Amino acid sequence: MQRIAECHGANNVWLKRWRKNVAAQQWYFDEVSKTVKNNYWKSHSLDIQGNGGSSNIRCTTTNSRWWQMWRVDGTFIRNIKNQKVLDVSGGVDGENRNIIVHPAHGRVNQQWDIVYVDEWKGEPQKGEFNPRFGLYVERDFYVVSQLPENRYLDLINNRNFVIKVSNGRPSQKWYFHQQSLTIRTRYNNQSWDIQSAGRTRNMQIWSTNSGWFQIFKYEGEQFINW
Repeated sequence: MQRIAECHGANNVWLKRWRKNVAAQQWYFDEVSKTVKNNYWKSHSLDIQGNGGSSNIRCTTTNSRWWQMWRVDGTFIRNIKNQKVLDVSGGVDGENRNIIVHPAHGRVNQQWDIVYVDEWKGEPQKGEFNPRFGLYVERDFYVVSQLPENRYLDLINNRNFVIKVSNGRPSQKWYFHQQSLTIRTRYNNQSWDIQSAGRTRNMQIWSTNSGWFQIFKYEGEQFINW
């Protein structure tokens, strides 16, 4: 998923879904102060709270002290003095997840891409291919079993997944919804869902919430939970 570091109200820095032309998601290196500044809060810089004594990251008034100075080190963003790196708290890829500093351990929640605004392509639009999920946006498709009878993914009791012979009903038509990053049914626009918030093996459709138990990608002729 493409989530981005965003300055929240000139205070904490959160992980947020990309939104078009949101200046609080845009950062730049300021040659004068030697800090990373925010494009919305232009008098504020990326800062380790408590004069470097905390693990919390925020954007606050620029002072050019060591706790506001950073360098890009491969896929890490590292403080120049304590060598700690930007880290998504708890390793959870979730909306509004707090960003902290932590000693480098190399796991994916500490790895970042620097993408310049004028090079950012944005998210795929209707009819375009999303390479991360292996599906075209809002382009209807069937899911056909490779078992000998080639039955189609369908619903029973308008809720649980089964396979049936082709019948042309909306319950056999599916599409990838870019905004929620879920696969939805044309029957009622609800999303694929692992029942009980991911605690079972049963598949159903359910009201869209974009929890991890509703996020799937198509890869190598398989649908894989993200």
